[in-house]
Amino acid sequence: MNKQTHVVLLGAGAIGVLAAAELAKCPAVKLSVAASGERLERYRKEGIFLNGEKLPLNFVSPEELSAADLVIVATKMTSLREALECVVPAVSEKTVFLPVLNGISASGVIQERFPGSTVLKGFHLGHASVRTGNKISFDGVGAFYCGGEKSALDFAAGVLRTAGVEVETPDNFEIPMWQKFVLNVGINQTQGFFKADYGTVQKDPKMLRFAWDLMEEAVAVGRAAGVQLGDEVIDSAMMVICKMPADVKTSMLQDVEAGRETEVEAFAGTVCHLAEKFGIDVPNNKLVLEKIKGL
Repeated sequence: MNKQTHVVLLGAGAIGVLAAAELAKCPAVKLSVAASGERLERYRKEGIFLNGEKLPLNFVSPEELSAADLVIVATKMTSLREALECVVPAVSEKTVFLPVLNGISASGVIQERFPGSTVLKGFHLGHASVRTGNKISFDGVGAFYCGGEKSALDFAAGVLRTAGVEVETPDNFEIPMWQKFVLNVGINQTQGFFKADYGTVQKDPKMLRFAWDLMEEAVAVGRAAGVQLGDEVIDSAMMVICKMPADVKTSMLQDVEAGRETEVEAFAGTVCHLAEKFGIDVPNNKLVLEKIKGL
C-alpha cells in the first residue's frame, strides 16, 4: 500500500479551505489543519463549512503534528510570522512549503523562518470567496498558481491535482504573481478605502480612476524591481474589475467591515517600501496606507 502524502494546511480561511475541501476527500492524502489555542477549540467545536457543507477536516495542535511532506500556508500576511510557529514540529529539510497568501513577500518570510526547507510561491486567482464566521461561500471560479524550484513544484502541483484542485504552473512565474499583486493593489484597496463592493466601484468613474492610479504606481515599482510588466497589465486588471459580479466584496473590504486588521501593509506597504528604495513617487498608495491603517 502506498504511503499517504502528509499535507498540513496552515490557515483555514477563505482561500485555504478551497484546497482543503478537495484534499480532505483524497485517499492519497493525509490532511492536517494546524491551529492552536482558542482557534483550535473553536474549529473542533464548530467545524468549517463551504457552500453549506461541513468539511471533514482533521484539526491538529502543534504538539500532535507529525512530519509534513507539504505545508500549504494560507493565513493572512498580518498573522503569518506568528502562525508559522504552529507548524514547527512538522517541518524537516524534506518539507515543501507552498504559500498562497496575498502579496509578494510571504515566501521570503517563510524561507527566513525555515531556511532548510524548500519554499515555493503561489496565489489563488479567481472570484473572491466570502467568509462569514466559520461559513465560506465560493462559486468555483478560480485556480491556484504556483512557481519555484522544479522538483518541489512538480511534487506540490501533483499532490493538488491528484486531489482535484485546479493548478497552473506558468513559466516566468514572477510576471503572473505581479499581475495578481497589481490587481489586488487596485481593487482590494479601492474597495477598502471607499467601503464599496464591485458593483459600486464599477458604476463610479472616480473609484475606477483611483484603482487605475493605484495600479499604475504598483506597475512602476515592479518594473523598477526588474519585473517585465507589459503595458497591458492595467487594462487586463480593469477588465477583471469591470466583469466581476456586482455584489462580491474583496477580502480587504470584508476585513474593514468586520473591524479586523487588513492586509494593507502587504499591498500599499510593499508598494511604498519599494518606491522609497527606487525613488518613485506613489501618493495614492501612501494615502491608502495611512487611511486604512488608521481604521
